[in-house]
Amino acid sequence: MRDWVKDRGLLHILELGMILLFVAGAALWVGFSSTSFPATSPPPDANMQVFAYALPNKGWAPLTVYFSAFGTRSPQGESLRYEWDLDGNGSFETDATSQGGYATYVYSKPRDYTISLRVTNAEGASSVTQVQVQVKHPASSSVDYWTIFDDSRVRKVEVRLTQANWEAMMANPGAKLMLPADAVIFGERVAQIGISPKGNSTLAFSGDKKPFKLDMNAYLPEQEYQNLKMLIFHNNFGDPSMLREKMAYDMMRFAGVNAGHTAYVEFWVDITDDESPADFLGVYTMVERPDTKYLANRFGRENDQGNLYKADAWFEEGAADLAYYGENIADYPMPRGELAYALMYKDPTEADYSDIIHLCYVIDGVEYASPEEFAAALEQVFNVDGYLRYLAVIFLTLNFDQYPDTGNNYYLYHDPGSDKFEWVAWDMGNSWGMFGGDYDYPIFGQEQSIGPLQYRPLFTNVFEVEEYRQTYQAYLDLLIRHYFNEEQIGAQAQAWHDLVRPYLLQGEGDKMYLGDTAQSSLDEFDSAWQQIVDLTARRAEYVQGVLQSK
Repeated sequence: MRDWVKDRGLLHILELGMILLFVAGAALWVGFSSTSFPATSPPPDANMQVFAYALPNKGWAPLTVYFSAFGTRSPQGESLRYEWDLDGNGSFETDATSQGGYATYVYSKPRDYTISLRVTNAEGASSVTQVQVQVKHPASSSVDYWTIFDDSRVRKVEVRLTQANWEAMMANPGAKLMLPADAVIFGERVAQIGISPKGNSTLAFSGDKKPFKLDMNAYLPEQEYQNLKMLIFHNNFGDPSMLREKMAYDMMRFAGVNAGHTAYVEFWVDITDDESPADFLGVYTMVERPDTKYLANRFGRENDQGNLYKADAWFEEGAADLAYYGENIADYPMPRGELAYALMYKDPTEADYSDIIHLCYVIDGVEYASPEEFAAALEQVFNVDGYLRYLAVIFLTLNFDQYPDTGNNYYLYHDPGSDKFEWVAWDMGNSWGMFGGDYDYPIFGQEQSIGPLQYRPLFTNVFEVEEYRQTYQAYLDLLIRHYFNEEQIGAQAQAWHDLVRPYLLQGEGDKMYLGDTAQSSLDEFDSAWQQIVDLTARRAEYVQGVLQSK
């Protein structure tokens, strides 16, 4: 009996030894076959360059956010582990190593999130950086954008006015005469509104399909339509695809830029004192106007009373170039006899332009010792990150009718909450090369602008800051991966084309394609969307190649 017990004990010892030997061998094999990263909390590495980016960084729930560690590197060039705390609870629960640091998360709970990225090298040294994401509840918006700008369908807007008023308004559209009318907007009647043409060069060359605005409180001061004081209808002048403006606005919001909502509508005019049926003008893009409602819904209802400036330009008369001309606003450019920085929705007799003058001073009125010193000063008065997101969209989509080239088509808002200026995107119709440029246009632009703006200090000075160049490239990369690519743009372009196409033949047809003053043809409409997709594919491939070579 004792011998049996002794033999059994020896057997257990042998089995235990074999198990330990197997475990040791397996560990040794893992050590040889792959890079090993410590599981314990690693020490910090001050030499590691770690970057974290989110696109978009703000929006209404549910919000899908794409993250990257673009540009992150170790001095030794070794393999790195990427771990994200995507829900902001302090735990690095998402290992994105196999994805090269890229990650995605859907935020359903509205709040401000601090998202952390921890990067660890093979020796166990690590570095942590953070990025902010703001998620808002849709109910916090005073405007139901998701119903009013429901872009899953094309809905009807009909304006009703007398023959005399219509003829008076259209006799000289450039005068932008506003006259009384009634309207039926998506089936809801709104009486005693004002209608007027809008735009500048568009009015002179767009034939019978003019752009319009409907002012809900032109004659009844408190009247609104679904909490909106004005509706804007753009005619997509010069764009046979009718896609550029809609798709560029969507891309701006995807990037986290302050940009309006849009939707396609069918626009009719009914002359009330004749027997003729309503006249179909065509399909328009309805674009959200930057106003106090817009500002309250982006920056908070307590922060909607800051100065909002609309940039304007006229080739030989100057532009909103953000150059410093001194302390007197009268010395700044005045295209068409009006200030290039039009102060919106405030009494001009009580206007205070000191904030925009100070911004121009910071941008252009100081000799800084270094680009980093310029950056430190600029960040005190300007949301640079929002501007870099805007530039990423502008240069990917080859839109040269904007600040860097024309000094036109943007807003600046001085947010009282942060005491900083915010960039607001506007007038995206010249995207996808409508104003020039080709797929291989340099990602940082050219020394000489394509447009008439010869001096552009914000553009020049910002791209001299290495940190800003890095951040801008990270946004280019994320946009190409998740939005600006042949697959995504191709599917969206075809969907919008197919949605709009049946509506063009209503009445006597969309006046951009049919009639005496037609600008394009239906054949051009049917082929133009594919041209946008082809340009996107070539542009995305080119830019991605440039980014990978750096």
